Amino acid sequence: MAGDGFRRRGDAWTTLVDLPRDPVTGKRRQKRITAPTKRACKELALRVLQDAEAGLLSGAERVTVGEYLDRWLASVEPNLRPSTFRRYSDLMRQHVVPVVGNVRLIKLAPLDVQRLYASKLEAGLSPSSVHLLHNILHRALKQAMRWGMLSRNVTEAVDAPQPVKPECKTWDAAQTATVLAAAAHDDLEAFWRLALLCGLRRGELLGLQWPDVDLARGTLAVRRTLSRGKGGSWELGAPKTAHGRRSIALPASCVESLRRHRIQQLERRLELGEIWQDRDFVFTNQTGGPFHVNTLVRRFRALTARAGVPAIRFHDLRHTSATLLLAGGVHPKVVQERLGHADVGITLNRYSHVSPQMQRDAADTLDAMVSTAKRA
Repeated sequence: MAGDGFRRRGDAWTTLVDLPRDPVTGKRRQKRITAPTKRACKELALRVLQDAEAGLLSGAERVTVGEYLDRWLASVEPNLRPSTFRRYSDLMRQHVVPVVGNVRLIKLAPLDVQRLYASKLEAGLSPSSVHLLHNILHRALKQAMRWGMLSRNVTEAVDAPQPVKPECKTWDAAQTATVLAAAAHDDLEAFWRLALLCGLRRGELLGLQWPDVDLARGTLAVRRTLSRGKGGSWELGAPKTAHGRRSIALPASCVESLRRHRIQQLERRLELGEIWQDRDFVFTNQTGGPFHVNTLVRRFRALTARAGVPAIRFHDLRHTSATLLLAGGVHPKVVQERLGHADVGITLNRYSHVSPQMQRDAADTLDAMVSTAKRA
């Protein structure tokens, strides 16, 4: 970087110094230097260049925490899933910005962040949400260091609350059968069966399209998920992890339920004609568009009440499926593949409450094998 020449203007000397490009937008930046003498102008320009190379002229001396977070969120949005970006954005703009958003970025202190966490916990935000907030803020400030806007990450000097693992509530086999019986005449019967017997995530079910389903072979391919994107629009994206892209063998009851669902959907499509939105979704609203999450939650609560079983979260249907499989003696590796977990360790750790009975069964099986061999 260098000045573009020194010029005299009246009683002063001036020059332009090229600064590093804006780290977010990539735009060229310059700073005009003015001094009473040419020598003083040169010395001032040199100091500006030295400060720029040290990262001290990145604009952080004027940028507030709120302004920086807006720039950072814009920079990471293209690399995040829509649902993840929305979560990041909500936590930063609803909880961080109102508390420390007006603080200058370079003036943000560990005590400011610690007070932020304490105020959120006192206001009723869960320890898990505050822990996630801490991780996001740490990532944002780490990027500020890479861009030369900060010399340290103050979140590293702050103690964040530890996340609380939510209690895993599931239905047993009898309760599951009761729910499926209550859903027998529900137009979403196939949806409830896939959720309970195949352990698909909500977004995977909502993003399921008919080309993903092979009823003749009794298989289903998970290729995409449906989630809320920017501006509240529906967006199809890749599964949560690479292992999320998977093929699942369907129980016979799911195949039959999907066949009935397909016929009912085709009848509805013919009835509506041009009004029908032909997007190939397996589960849709009344006109073929994406099924709204709020409607799904309301329908799930109604089904649970109709069946007379304990209330659980929709995501607990996935836990129910895994628990029943493991309790039934299905190999954990198979359960891992059906759920789309990245590693079988995740499956075993998450469903460790099933392990004691599996351990007992293994011990009894081994004892019986040795006794049989001894008698022979």
